[in-house]
Amino acid sequence: MPDILFVVPQFSYKTLDEASTRCPPLGIAILASVLEEKGYDVEILDSFALGLDKKQITDYVVSENPTVIGISSVTANYPESIQLINSIKRVNPDIIIIYGGPHVTIMPETVIKFKSINYAVLGEAEETIVELLDFILKSKGQLGKIKGIAYRDNNGHVKINQARDFIKDINKLPMPAYHLLPMNHYRSYGWLDLGRKFCSMITSRGCPFQCTYCTSSNIFGYRWRYRSPEKVMEEIRLLYDKYKVRHIYFQDDEFTVNHDRVMKICDMIIDQKLDLVWECLTRVSHVDEPLLRKMSEAGCRSILFGIECGYQEGIDKINKKITLKQAVDAVNLSKNYGISPKVTFMMGFPWEGEKEIKKTIRFAKKLKADLTFFNTLNPYPHTPIYYQIKKEGLFDKDYTWEKYSPHGETPTIRTRYLTSRELAYWNGRAYLSIYLTLDYILRKLKTLTNLKEFKRTFKSGAWLLLTSLKRVLTKT
Repeated sequence: MPDILFVVPQFSYKTLDEASTRCPPLGIAILASVLEEKGYDVEILDSFALGLDKKQITDYVVSENPTVIGISSVTANYPESIQLINSIKRVNPDIIIIYGGPHVTIMPETVIKFKSINYAVLGEAEETIVELLDFILKSKGQLGKIKGIAYRDNNGHVKINQARDFIKDINKLPMPAYHLLPMNHYRSYGWLDLGRKFCSMITSRGCPFQCTYCTSSNIFGYRWRYRSPEKVMEEIRLLYDKYKVRHIYFQDDEFTVNHDRVMKICDMIIDQKLDLVWECLTRVSHVDEPLLRKMSEAGCRSILFGIECGYQEGIDKINKKITLKQAVDAVNLSKNYGISPKVTFMMGFPWEGEKEIKKTIRFAKKLKADLTFFNTLNPYPHTPIYYQIKKEGLFDKDYTWEKYSPHGETPTIRTRYLTSRELAYWNGRAYLSIYLTLDYILRKLKTLTNLKEFKRTFKSGAWLLLTSLKRVLTKT
């Protein structure tokens, strides 16, 4: 019987499920390592990677009978996580539930109101989880003095304790507890499935920018903290040597903020002659020719750039702090060095009508990135764009948390000029304009390297095109 069982709830990318990645829950895995260092018996059940349904999860909980369960969620799978907790409580009412993650950090009142949840951990949890488990299992300390938690007192009143400071030096954190994870069940995105064993890593926390739609600043503050090249390489070697990983996805919000750091990591990969491919996310303003040349030499095969608007006025309004020229240059330079550029755009900002969305589509077609995503805006809680949409009354009348999704497949908003149905129409039309062309199909076929990659790309592409066609045909 473990002291604590961390449960990763199911998650769906909906029409993009077949192409989606399955990454290890690295935040939870670090918490597990921290607790193991303190002598606690810890288990992790990654139901997302293992494909478990709610009944299978509850059956596992019954068989393991942990004292405490830890569950984390983002806004997109918040409703499913609450349903799962209620299911667990029905089979074991005495089990203690600790809830964490981005959603509860930003909106603790939406979570701690549920009687099935005993405690909520807000913000970075590495120090908080130790103090909270010490209190629960060892009667050590005082609940009211544990920073970074929310709970209900004996009278049922919600209490939110003082916030905990961010961890200043994340180099001091232990490696994720990979030994507790189903390492053979993780997979890369379908469009870069090279048949290699896959895992993800996080080498920094936060983002120094303040885009109006993004929650990163709310969660991590307006700062960027990073691990040293040596610590990053130590984890790469662990994955490479012990788990035979040959494909790594760096999930940092902004991997290339510090060019010197990335250059050193690349030099270590090159010097140690690792047979490794990797991908990352970053900004179009954070790459240049020397960096991309070095990244390519070190095995980088794909970069995801967030551009969001195809017209400069929109980019400026969302405080993105990039230019369209930087986007063009970043995509073209990446291609020159054999790095596949992926780009994301959003539609549904309050000021947008057909004219603005057409500009975004035209610019996306001009870029000719290897992959282009059009996301309908999800106004995440406590972001500036959320408050603007709320103030202007632009949430759809039947708006619920259940409609939140990773890529905004089901619009939850309208703009001043477009209904939510019209936004769905333009989303579908955008995808069709990019992918339903002979030029794109021929370019894509040239990049496929194996049958599995072809099958996953074909299946997800077919679902995406069919869904997009349905959106276009059902416009009212």
